[in-house]
Amino acid sequence: MLALVIVLVTVPVLVLPMARALHRVTRKTFTPVREWARTATYLLIAAGEAYLFGLVHMESYWGVSPEDACVSRYGNWDGMHGDARYWPLERKCTEYIDMVPSYVNPLIIILLIGALACALIMSVYIIRQCRTSPSTPS
Repeated sequence: MLALVIVLVTVPVLVLPMARALHRVTRKTFTPVREWARTATYLLIAAGEAYLFGLVHMESYWGVSPEDACVSRYGNWDGMHGDARYWPLERKCTEYIDMVPSYVNPLIIILLIGALACALIMSVYIIRQCRTSPSTPS
């Protein structure tokens, strides 16, 4: 529940001002380039939100040791696990129980690949626009 609240709070505080700034910056550019740039940026923002969501799940009980968090959430703790990895996000309670939901890391990778694809398509449009625009003699 805390993870959902934090993600919902970051949307109006961080994401909406970033979207407005992006709209102002890309307002006068060529239409396809603008749309691909905005899509790539929104995908990067979504990847950041997904990472934040995973971090909050990993550290869901701030001030509580990983052992206490695992016992209260899952009823099980293995002393050999519990170290945090920040990429890929992982904090294990036992060999098979992870505090981070299993869909978070693949979602981040898919969003980053989508942003990279949008940036590549945007660069193709920019190159085509530069090649087809008439050059002015000096």
